[in-house]
Amino acid sequence: MKIVRLVPRLSDADEVLKKYCRKNFKAPCSLELVYLPFVKKKSEKGLFLVDLLQGIPVNIKRNTKFDFRQCDLEAEFKELLSSNSVENKKTIIVSVEPEEVDEQQVLPAVLDEETAIKKGKNLLMYDLMKLTGSLRYRSVDIIPEPETKKLYHPYWLIYFRDKKKQMRFDVLDALSGQKEGGQIIRSIKIGLLKKHENLIKGVSEN
Repeated sequence: MKIVRLVPRLSDADEVLKKYCRKNFKAPCSLELVYLPFVKKKSEKGLFLVDLLQGIPVNIKRNTKFDFRQCDLEAEFKELLSSNSVENKKTIIVSVEPEEVDEQQVLPAVLDEETAIKKGKNLLMYDLMKLTGSLRYRSVDIIPEPETKKLYHPYWLIYFRDKKKQMRFDVLDALSGQKEGGQIIRSIKIGLLKKHENLIKGVSEN
């Protein structure tokens, strides 16, 4: 399956396990790399990603620079590139490339792009009001430009057994190496369940 992905900075499974085990007492059983679908949207002020499972918004920092040098996507993504073209020590380089990956690694979308963007806008505005404690953001709107692009964000799933011997998993962002929680884990669980349902449906139809 060919996707346009954000290239994992953590791509070696052994290194991921070493990093995980340095901060955890859990004994990993296995791990896998999965790709969560996001829709990338440009607004008047910048960029944000919205996941296509729950509509969870992820803001793109202004010091982020997308690197298309390894592929031929710069023209296609030109309107969605960060306006910051000057690199410095604070610049975050995120490589983007088209890649053929195993279909089992790709989590399916649940929401259509329009619904996901609407949910993402509402959640982002709520977060702004919650963080600042100000209601002035009620009169502020995020005005997205028409063009969107679908990108796949890489996450490592590290499986382990809990005290009751039940299988669980933790999630590491394959770009930052940070351990994820909350809504990202929920989106991945929804994606895994949807993938399983699609597989069962495909088997029953055949």
